[in-house]
Amino acid sequence: MPQDADIFRTQTRLGRVLLAPLLLLASFSPPLLAREAGAVRRFDIALENGQVTGGPRVVRVLRGDQVEILWTSDRVVMLHLHGYDIEISAAPGAPERMTFSAHATGRFPVEIHGGGRDRTLIHVEVHPR
Repeated sequence: MPQDADIFRTQTRLGRVLLAPLLLLASFSPPLLAREAGAVRRFDIALENGQVTGGPRVVRVLRGDQVEILWTSDRVVMLHLHGYDIEISAAPGAPERMTFSAHATGRFPVEIHGGGRDRTLIHVEVHPR
């Protein structure tokens, strides 16, 4: 029959094993839920030759956030955020802002349009609050 000390050590070890992955996950998770509704979320994304060279590949925001994506490009490009139907043109030397209120939840592609080759550059994920 196990002694009380043995049971305590086993429970403590089990607690550490179960708690460790949760603490690790929490340390990498952005504090999305800590923001207030209407928070302004800004992202900078750089393009070279029509490819993303700087900034996130996935923009994660919460429903109700005000989103501002500042695009810089080495050539003229048309950018379209699907789901919100926002289209902007970015050109060299003139960063362009894509702004919107994140009202619809889901995952929405931002595509580069023109030249007969539309393709997805990034995704905007709008999570429920």
